[in-house]
Amino acid sequence: MMARVTQLIFLLCVFIVITGSTDVSVRVGGSVQLDVQIKGQTFTLLLWKHSNKNIIRYYPNDNTTKKHDSYKDRVEFNNKTYTLTLKNLQKTDSGLYEAIIRSQKETTLAQYNLSVWDPVEAPVLTLYNTTDPCNSTLTCRGHDLSITSTCYKETCEEKEVTSPGGVALFLSIKDSLIICNLSNPVSWRQDNITLQSCDSGGTHILDQTHPSLLKLNRISSWLLYVLIGVVGVLLILIVLGIAYFCKKKKKGIAFYLNFFTICKFW
Repeated sequence: MMARVTQLIFLLCVFIVITGSTDVSVRVGGSVQLDVQIKGQTFTLLLWKHSNKNIIRYYPNDNTTKKHDSYKDRVEFNNKTYTLTLKNLQKTDSGLYEAIIRSQKETTLAQYNLSVWDPVEAPVLTLYNTTDPCNSTLTCRGHDLSITSTCYKETCEEKEVTSPGGVALFLSIKDSLIICNLSNPVSWRQDNITLQSCDSGGTHILDQTHPSLLKLNRISSWLLYVLIGVVGVLLILIVLGIAYFCKKKKKGIAFYLNFFTICKFW
């Protein structure tokens, strides 16, 4: 009886090892190789399946391989190692992939849960000063996720939030550098702000290279150029108006000389 129980436990462990799935994450447009171990096992058919669709059908007796039409240009099969290579992956390629052999019975040798991801976009980190001295609020946003943290002087709260799909937003502090990091299993992007100190007015000073200040500087420069242009146009119009007035009112030499004096004064 004990021997039979031991045998059943052994078979259960083997089944778990064989059918246990592996999570794999790949960037959109990337490639992945799915491996399988076949040691001394004889079979008449090997299948690579994706969500119950047969991608590869391999017959070892005559060494022939048949590929599914929708994968012909994006899949490679090695008939010696039995590995499957998928290329130019798209998000629709996500799902369960299985390697199965058939002889007298069907055996699942490998399972892969494949997730195909877009690279994340850059998050946005914003600093809001309050009326309290050296007391500020930070907002870190990205991929429909948001974190709000409070800062006093150069000390801020570190926070993290994760979406059910595996995207993580993390607000961290290293010395006076505040980092907003957005990541998924295949990529990450950052935004950061440097808090230099608190000035005499009790507000945080941002690093002058931060995008928000660079944008403000660009706007200020643009407004300055517009103002200079408007003043220049007004001066030209005034000069032309005076010249026209002088010419129109000229009725005699005396009047001309008298008004010329006025025009010259202008």
